[in-house]
Amino acid sequence: MFDLIETTEQLENFVNKISNSSWVAIDTEFLREKTYYAKLCLVQVEAEGLRACIDPLSIDDISSFSSILHNPNIVKVLHAAHQDLEILLQLTGKVPAPIFDTQVAASVLGIGDQMGYARLVEDMLGVSLAKTQSRTDWSKRPLKPAQLEYAIDDVRYLAQIYPKMIDKLKEQNRLSWLDKDFARATDPEVYASNSRERWKKVRGNQVLKRPQLAILRELAAWREDKAEKSDRPRKWIVSDDILLDLSRQQPSNLTEIGEIRGINADRSSNTHQIWLDLIKKGQDTPEAEWPELPRSKKPTPNQNALIDLLMIVVQIQAKKHNITAAVIATRKQLATLVQSGESRLSDDWRGELVNEQIHKVMSGEMTIGVENSIVSLIE
Repeated sequence: MFDLIETTEQLENFVNKISNSSWVAIDTEFLREKTYYAKLCLVQVEAEGLRACIDPLSIDDISSFSSILHNPNIVKVLHAAHQDLEILLQLTGKVPAPIFDTQVAASVLGIGDQMGYARLVEDMLGVSLAKTQSRTDWSKRPLKPAQLEYAIDDVRYLAQIYPKMIDKLKEQNRLSWLDKDFARATDPEVYASNSRERWKKVRGNQVLKRPQLAILRELAAWREDKAEKSDRPRKWIVSDDILLDLSRQQPSNLTEIGEIRGINADRSSNTHQIWLDLIKKGQDTPEAEWPELPRSKKPTPNQNALIDLLMIVVQIQAKKHNITAAVIATRKQLATLVQSGESRLSDDWRGELVNEQIHKVMSGEMTIGVENSIVSLIE
């Protein structure tokens, strides 16, 4: 059973009932195919054995729900929390905190790395979730009973998984391992938009030289600001391919812009003139201010050998703690560590598992040996 909440009064009554909870399971349904900002369409909640689907499209004032989201005494339980937190930040102006992300917890417990919700439910509860409503347009009203049942399952089982995970984490003394991960997830800077940095995410930017990247930076920042103000997807403003062509070819007049493949001839000449101005601004950027993409250097044969060795260290430590090696570190991360000359992986639980061993192996104080066909670290 669950309630469908469609009025401010209903929401306030529900919030009052769960306001003394120590934790609350939350999930959201949203659309973002036609907008810059995700459009929140439904919020599913369970706490104190009470479940509800909150309809933000029908409720005039959803502010009472903020008292739950931002209550420091109520843990918000989510799965793969980033997008949900980003949307709730848009809704209330603050990132909900504190949180518990079951996907992150699953990796710490050795259940699985980057585990999807359906797999987690099946693994921990033996329940197979139906996928019949996965393509639902959540903005359409009224929502059908089957759609609401599908949605509420996302918190029905989340609320069952959370206590089990807490018990497992306490048994293994790993509850504190998650503190820094969750603190990072609730840092507002993680969700801050910086249009001047958007050029880094333009697909194909690695083919451009630094002077061309200076132009791309201006064009991508303009597109980002325009998409945000008009609440339209970036690609509806102008595609990545066209931004790359403008940066590469650097047209100097409207005629040359019109000759670039894929540019809509019907687009207003005002927009084309803006592009020309931005191209000129990029061209005038001093060389010292040209952006630069990090170019990963190919490891030397000796560095590759050391990376291989450190991968074994990570695998040994991962096996020792019954988690996957990829949760601790990837080969790329170890390559960065070796090439930088550092000997510490990180300052969180991952580092606690391997920092000492990595340092000792790199300094020659520890080596890898085999005894009874078992690979181990030897002082």
